[in-house]
Amino acid sequence: MGIACCRQDIPQALLQGVPGDDDCPRFSDGPSLASPTDMSPEEEKSFPEEEEDELALPPGGMFTVLMFGMTGAGKSALGNLMAGCEAFASGDDTASVTNLDSVMRYEATDDSLVVLDTIGLGDTEIDQDKVVASIRDVALSAVNGVDAMCFVMRNARITDDAIARLIYVTEYLWGSNCLLNLYVIVTFASKYLASRKEANEWIERQVELNWRFKHIYELVGRNPYRFLFVDNPSTDSGEPNIEERQAASRKALMTAFIQHPRDVIPPFTHSVMEKARRLVEEQKKEVERATEKFAQLHAAKLEREKKRKSKRNSRRQNTAGTEQAQQAVQVALEEKKKAQMSLTEALLKVRSDADFQREVAMEAELATLRFGQDFDLPDSESTKGTGTTAPGTPTSNPSQNPVQACKRMFFSLVSSVNKMGIRKGSSKNIKDVKEPRKGSKGIKKDEPKKTQPPQRKTSAEDIQKTLDAAIFQLKTNMKGPPQAVFKQLDKRKTGMVTPMEFSEFVQKNVSQISRAQIGGLWRMADRNCDGKLDLQEFTDLLSFKSIYH
Repeated sequence: MGIACCRQDIPQALLQGVPGDDDCPRFSDGPSLASPTDMSPEEEKSFPEEEEDELALPPGGMFTVLMFGMTGAGKSALGNLMAGCEAFASGDDTASVTNLDSVMRYEATDDSLVVLDTIGLGDTEIDQDKVVASIRDVALSAVNGVDAMCFVMRNARITDDAIARLIYVTEYLWGSNCLLNLYVIVTFASKYLASRKEANEWIERQVELNWRFKHIYELVGRNPYRFLFVDNPSTDSGEPNIEERQAASRKALMTAFIQHPRDVIPPFTHSVMEKARRLVEEQKKEVERATEKFAQLHAAKLEREKKRKSKRNSRRQNTAGTEQAQQAVQVALEEKKKAQMSLTEALLKVRSDADFQREVAMEAELATLRFGQDFDLPDSESTKGTGTTAPGTPTSNPSQNPVQACKRMFFSLVSSVNKMGIRKGSSKNIKDVKEPRKGSKGIKKDEPKKTQPPQRKTSAEDIQKTLDAAIFQLKTNMKGPPQAVFKQLDKRKTGMVTPMEFSEFVQKNVSQISRAQIGGLWRMADRNCDGKLDLQEFTDLLSFKSIYH
């Protein structure tokens, strides 16, 4: 199911990459926690010394991260950093890990984290077969959806081809709804990992100077805190403080994932993901049941051990209970593995299902059709109405034009697998295509014709208009000034509003609003991405002046 699936323990992070900046700061180890003093020496020896708690996602949460980006950006090393182990192949060569499967998958043993590394979408040459494989394998690897869509870019010059790939993946292949879940991870950036202030200043400079970077900035809602910086030097590079730098990078990533507001921003799903989920619903529920049982027993076992450790002579008193708890945990673990095996087998069957293959092929073709409608234009029209070129962008050299890069990518898609009967360099055929041509891969010749013209993609302007209307309803329907409303929402008297409190407030005051639209409002409000709203952020959202009203 993209199907290289790695389930490993999480030891200290050891990964390969390219040395970072020489001015990387030192990070202290922090204070250690002393072991209890009321235990005998023999009891103390039976337990390892405690260390400072490491940031970690909650067990069983299955927080799913999808990485994509151009080859050479450091995705594999980044995946290893997230996993805390050598889960993905990495190295200095620029070739993809493998093209046999389009997704590599890591799943933490405590079910806290799933990391998907896309293979093929970042290749210099991309074709329709790779797009189809990516849609299929992401759907099978993330039946619950994707929490964080991570565009991985190196701290270096941004190319037109990279921008073209980002436009295609986010706005056409997966659709604009994935933008709520989008983060940009900048690799080999030790300087900006060390200082958030310098990182934000760097982002501001890039937005002013680089129209390619500005487009990326627009995709994340003009929020600098949705840029994450990591420093991942190779363990054998000879660089100073490698372990500390890797630990700081992992801490930055885990902090962002922990603060990701899952209560208001739903996991991104695609129609193909939803179809895969329906086909394995029974096996999926069994995995969830077994996982919940294991998590409860495991938590109880840990709590028992914690109490035993803190009480003198408790070891003799609770030995039988501890052994019984351990046996129950082991049985639950075996049940969980059996349920996961059944789910894997079911997903493999879905992968070869003819109807599923047909839907995947259709979705890929429609994405390319929409892409071609906007970018397979005569050169004289290449910069009209695309929204990808900032004012003042030089266009005299076609190779330096992002629209031209999109055109090159479109030709690459349709030339290797010409499923749609589209003639290279012509946009007229695209607008008239109603369905894939008979005999296309995955389409049966004798099927009745179905008219399914490519739909116009939802633009950023469409989304913003919807959010503006929601803000207008909020201001109209809420009772009292923003400060008083905020005080009512802050029931715990912390000076902060949680995602759940915000969601309930919006649903009460805005009619027929979707969960994704609530997530869009949250993204507008939570400007520092810390997973909560203070009074200033709350009032700023309600004082937002729409350019459409």
